[in-house]
Amino acid sequence: MKPASAILILTALVLAAVLPFFQGLSSEWGGTSGYYGYKTDVPVPPLPGASVPEKGLNVVFFGYRSCGTVCPLQLINLKALHDQWLDRPVNFVFVTLDPENDSQRELNRVMVALGKNFRAVRPTDFRQAQALADRYGDFATNEGAVTGEINHGARLYVVTEGNRRQLLYASPELDLPRVNDDLARLIGVDRS
Repeated sequence: MKPASAILILTALVLAAVLPFFQGLSSEWGGTSGYYGYKTDVPVPPLPGASVPEKGLNVVFFGYRSCGTVCPLQLINLKALHDQWLDRPVNFVFVTLDPENDSQRELNRVMVALGKNFRAVRPTDFRQAQALADRYGDFATNEGAVTGEINHGARLYVVTEGNRRQLLYASPELDLPRVNDDLARLIGVDRS
């Protein structure tokens, strides 16, 4: 590969990783959004078996069951959020990036253990999972031959009816009361 091609590929990868943040950052710089998460308003594909509830939200996370880094942290966050939204139209959707190893049966078992508003989505293969993550603004690379790991973001996405991604949280280090305030604001619930 020529050096110029390698630089272009590297530049494209860096841009793909940071572009989802620019819209949210620009609204935060101006102080206009008032949300804790990065405010966006972009269409995303529907998730099979996990449609957004009427007048509600999906909180979406891309990960995989054998992940030993960010996935357990985000699942703890999702469980804490779930417990605050039990009787509201808010689903917590886990999309596996490792469908070859995460069976639908096992994913469903884990979702039941986490709570009634958890859903699992299992694309047919890694490439489909990777493409779906990309459409949401996430990334996934399979390091299977080297480490058996899948490198991926630790982002949460909040999706409203009509499959519009409204908020993005870029890290598992979250101020959960502020996330709850964001969710309440999006669906018009008074949490005081």
